Amino acid sequence: MNLLPVIFALFGMGIYCLLSRHNLIKLLIGLELLGKATTLAIVWSGVIRNTLSYTQSLALVVIAIEVMVVAVFLALMFAFYRQSGTLDTDDLRRLKG
Repeated sequence: MNLLPVIFALFGMGIYCLLSRHNLIKLLIGLELLGKATTLAIVWSGVIRNTLSYTQSLALVVIAIEVMVVAVFLALMFAFYRQSGTLDTDDLRRLKG
């Protein structure tokens, strides 16, 4: 089973979401797609090298880091929405100190 096309597709969709969207929720979705592609690549490399236990633990660490990043991103996004009333990234320039 070759998962390389799936990994590249997820990674490509994540990069596309990060570069082309102006909504913070869509940016978060792009970050999640990149994280899932990374996790899938780590597990797939463990299957190929027959070191599945090591790569599964590494994948759990990556997932834990993803959860922390999402929590911080959601907190910042909520604070930005309360202050500006929008989630458009073009309005982030108004937050200059």
